[in-house]
Amino acid sequence: MMTRRKRLLIVLLVLLILLLLLIWLLFVLFSKPSSVESPVVTPAPVVEEQKVLTPRPTISDQELETEREARTVSADVVSLSKTFITRYGSYSNEAHFANLTDVLPLMSAQFAQQTREFIQTAEVPETYYGVSTTVITVKVDAKDEEAGSANATITTQREEAIGSPQNTSVKFQDVIVTFVMEEGSWKVDSAIWQ
Repeated sequence: MMTRRKRLLIVLLVLLILLLLLIWLLFVLFSKPSSVESPVVTPAPVVEEQKVLTPRPTISDQELETEREARTVSADVVSLSKTFITRYGSYSNEAHFANLTDVLPLMSAQFAQQTREFIQTAEVPETYYGVSTTVITVKVDAKDEEAGSANATITTQREEAIGSPQNTSVKFQDVIVTFVMEEGSWKVDSAIWQ
């Protein structure tokens, strides 16, 4: 139980703290900040340069449309190259030539027929053999939309495993791919590893 004397002592202590706080606040508010002289900076003289604007070369609408068409043709060929070579160049003797059968729809009729004949006559190695191919770059060497032909050089990285999937080696290899236009779309007509 708190006595009257203890309550009075607590009230006086709180008042003292409030008084000290008020004195400190008044001191902070009314004290003058010390003046710090800032250095005088004189700006450097501005020398105006005259800029000479050269006219930008303009491209005619026809040239722009030709460029767009060339990029579209190139984009189709590049996209087909990446899809085809990634699958075509990846092989495992455990997959029974699935890499080739998967890309048959991307081949020209002639190339697809040659590939089917190869699959029927090819012998699968007894020991483990696998290759995983990744496309690094595609360079469209030539394209002729009117003639319906194009060629590209594709640079690949190939991981080859012989005897075991852990026994791998990496090599970089180019493949030359030719394309033909068949039924309104680009098809791979040949792929020759370099």
